[in-house]
Amino acid sequence: MYKKIAFSFFFFLAITLSAFSQCDACNENKNDNTFCYQNENFEGYCAVFTDGEEMIRLSTGKKKNKSIPLSASATLADLISISQNKKLKISATDILFIQEGLKEWAVESRKLGHEYTDSGLGIKVIKESDGEFPEKGKRVRVHYIGYLEDGTKFDSSVDRNEPFSFPLGQERVIKGWDEGVSKLRIGSKAILKIPADLGYGARGAGGVIPPNATLYFEIEVLGVE
Repeated sequence: MYKKIAFSFFFFLAITLSAFSQCDACNENKNDNTFCYQNENFEGYCAVFTDGEEMIRLSTGKKKNKSIPLSASATLADLISISQNKKLKISATDILFIQEGLKEWAVESRKLGHEYTDSGLGIKVIKESDGEFPEKGKRVRVHYIGYLEDGTKFDSSVDRNEPFSFPLGQERVIKGWDEGVSKLRIGSKAILKIPADLGYGARGAGGVIPPNATLYFEIEVLGVE
């Protein structure tokens, strides 16, 4: 009897330590393009998301990790399809954990993979184009979605279905927009990471954007007028 209890205890301990070591390794070895997600409601679980990669590496506290083909924009239908893949052996708990992880990844993925200009503006192109760069003084037409660092969406021309236009380089918009849009080809889409000094600074804006806020704008350049 004692041997059975001892065996059960050490087996449980080994599995638990294995889970923690995998999650610790995730955090220790992550780079500027990875995000390691854990949730106290899912003991032993962790997931690794990599920017630009449509794959989730899932650990559930067991020895083997699972590589799951899912993008950051995965829908409920995608998750249902994955759960029906018998080779992956995805449980209902796995799906719930992945759902929560995708919510966090939607926020964190905006913060990764930027290339920075001398001013500190971050630019992450998410849809390439071979169009021309818009010229200074021309009216540029764009669609945009604005987010705070915590993922709060504070404005969106897409939701209103009303593209926004402005004269480029004429200081009619915040500095981060003038600089960022000038570096995007017509037809491209990018996420701009705009530090406070290129945004609304210490004053904030309209009670929606707090003082000294870093902003993220997903911008698609539709054309020039």
